[in-house]
Amino acid sequence: MNRNYSCSRSRNRIADAWLLPFVHHSLTSAVYAGGMSRIPFPVVLLASAFLIAPALPVPAQTASNTWSFAVSGDSRNCGDFVMPAIAARVKAEHDAFYWHLGDFRWMSQPDQDLVAMLHGKEISKDEYHQRAWDDFLQHQTAAFGSFPVFLGRGNHDTIPPMTREGYIQKFSSFLDRPEIAAQRKADGADAAPIGPWYHWTEKGVDFITLDNSTRDEFTDEQLHWLRAVLDHDLAPGSGINAIVLGAHEALPHSTGAEHAMDDWDHGEQTGDLVYQWLYGAQAAGKHVYWIASHSHYYSPDIYDTAFWKQHSSKVLPGLIIGSAGAHRYSLPKTAKKGAKTMVYGFVQGTVHADGTIDFALKELSEQELIKTKWPEAPVDAIHECYIHNGDTE
Repeated sequence: MNRNYSCSRSRNRIADAWLLPFVHHSLTSAVYAGGMSRIPFPVVLLASAFLIAPALPVPAQTASNTWSFAVSGDSRNCGDFVMPAIAARVKAEHDAFYWHLGDFRWMSQPDQDLVAMLHGKEISKDEYHQRAWDDFLQHQTAAFGSFPVFLGRGNHDTIPPMTREGYIQKFSSFLDRPEIAAQRKADGADAAPIGPWYHWTEKGVDFITLDNSTRDEFTDEQLHWLRAVLDHDLAPGSGINAIVLGAHEALPHSTGAEHAMDDWDHGEQTGDLVYQWLYGAQAAGKHVYWIASHSHYYSPDIYDTAFWKQHSSKVLPGLIIGSAGAHRYSLPKTAKKGAKTMVYGFVQGTVHADGTIDFALKELSEQELIKTKWPEAPVDAIHECYIHNGDTE
């Protein structure tokens, strides 16, 4: 299977002076004169660490202060069988919401689950494209009912005939949820337009959905917005203890670098910049976490790599969870202990009063998929998806 999607290579350099407001003028001048490579990376980290406002004190933690949320991504291929089981589990475990990080349908060709539920009826590619997004809504998000669901955009969600405008229109009810609309109002002039990148705050945590599904990302517009969000979070009195960012692809130089923002020049350049910003927020005392999907496995500690350890004293916590139904990939050789593939499930984040978050993989059994299946879903097709639907050694 070809895991990459075709887009033109972008070699644009970041040119707006607002991108590093917390770094001294001479430092930013060097960055924009010749790209990030002109400045030793540790200098950028050191500057950001000293110039960002310190975090505010937080109250003592008690067990009753903890709460949880759920996140996963990549529900193409067999998501019509897996997502109802995820919905049942997150509701049973009283998670606050479910966060889907993109790739709802395969789009390259009809998904196995959709074909199976047609019981042998042949379907053309054009007819599949007409059905695919409604199928995602009818057989995946519908399983959650009124339970809060937030959506991120994946690279398969950009395959024609889908467009960015079409994506916004199709999923507007998710992209303009009451929580997001309220946050947009609070952000005022710095608010994001209704679209694939947005944020909302909950109990001292800022949840930021970014869009790196196409090779023009991160755009200057999205970076400008993100910088404003981080500056607000870092300001005295913000009330934000933790920052959790979710995006389809991992930032560069992770253990999953073979299938991440390393794949295109602009992605690597802007991804490195975002990592620097997040490292600065962490150095200022915030608890910062990055969650991605795109690779169809579970992998913790993805930034515990030689590259990031060389450039920082404490790497960002990050993980990959792409196990909501997609064809499962073999683990990279660099994956850390605890990584797993050929599983379906999600990650549960348990938030503590001080802003620290513990993440745990929640695997789903075949019986859970069968118990929560749609009436038209064949049991043998569920078994096929559960046992196979993955790479073989």
